[in-house]
Order: sequence, then C-alpha cells, then structure tokens
Amino acid sequence: MLSHIQDLLLLILLPLVGGLSGYLLAQRRSAARAAREVQPEHGGAADPAAASRPTPATVAAKLLARLPATPALPLVADLLLVDDSAVARAKLRRLFEAAGYKVHLACDGLEALALLDRGRYALMISDLEMPNMDGVTLINTCLDRPQTARMPILAISGHEGLRARFNECRHIAGVHRKPWVDDILLSHVSMLVASRGTQLAETA
Repeated sequence: MLSHIQDLLLLILLPLVGGLSGYLLAQRRSAARAAREVQPEHGGAADPAAASRPTPATVAAKLLARLPATPALPLVADLLLVDDSAVARAKLRRLFEAAGYKVHLACDGLEALALLDRGRYALMISDLEMPNMDGVTLINTCLDRPQTARMPILAISGHEGLRARFNECRHIAGVHRKPWVDDILLSHVSMLVASRGTQLAETA
C-alpha cells in the first residue's frame, strides 16, 4: 500500500519538477542575454553588437551631411535716397522698390546722416542741391566717416552749374542728370550693389 502511494506521488511531482527546472533555466538564459546587451557600469566591455548600432545623433549627422551646402546670404540691399523734392523721392522709391530693393528716404543731408548713424546701406543716391546740408557736403562727410567711407554713392542733379560741383566729390561712383533714365540708373545701381556685396564677402 505504501509503495503504491509513493509511486503515485512520483507520477505527480516529476512533471512539476521538470516544468519548474525548465522555467528556471529559461529565466537564467534571458537574464544572461540581457546582461550581455547592457554595458556594465564599472568599466566592463560593451557588447560589440550594441556598440555598432547607430545612435540618433549619428543618424541625424549623416542626414545633414547629405544636404546641399547653404549658400552665403546676399547683402541686404537697402538704398538710401536723398532729395528735397517729394516728387523725385516718390519716383525713385517707385523705381527701386519695383526692382526689389528696400528703400529709405531722406529730404536733406542732415536727415540722411541721422539714418546712416542707425543702419547700414548698400548704396546712397543723393541730390546735390538741398537745404540744411547740400549733397556735396553730405557726400564728402560720408567719405570721411569710417562706417560709410566704402559705401557707393551716386549723385543726381538737374542744374548744369551744380553738375560742375561733381568734381568736388571725392571717389564718387557717378552722377546722373535729372530727369534720369530709369533703365540706366537702375542698371548702374545694380552693378554697384553687386560689387559692394562681393567686397564685403571677401573681407568677411
């Protein structure tokens, strides 16, 4: 009778022991695999497979490297137009804004100098005959100031006598007679602005 009970207990316990052993073995293998994938905290060797996996930073760097190079930003071509005639200022503004330039206006030399103190301009166009400070004085003052000495300057004038004063303006880029020819003035300004941008890029 006792032998029969022992045999019965063995039949019940052996499958349970076998299943438990298999479960413990599987857990041990899983723990060992996880330990190999995680880099040890105290200077242990990292898993070679984990080390070879690309990180998000390296993936981003590779994608950025494939992008085309960003070209240098062009010179912001702000133009300063100086004339005491409201009609002339309106015509000049309409001409150059239609060509894509950002235009700033001044009605005499003193107002122009105040604007030049607050910002950088790619080029200045100035009338020669103006109240408060005429164009010749304005131009020569700009040429004597370090911040505006290399700024291209064009003069415009409707008086033959004043056009003769062009020789008093040192290193001026040119003079146009009123009424100017739109295409010629626009082409002249475009050439000077492009040249100015090249000079600034070379000295940057």
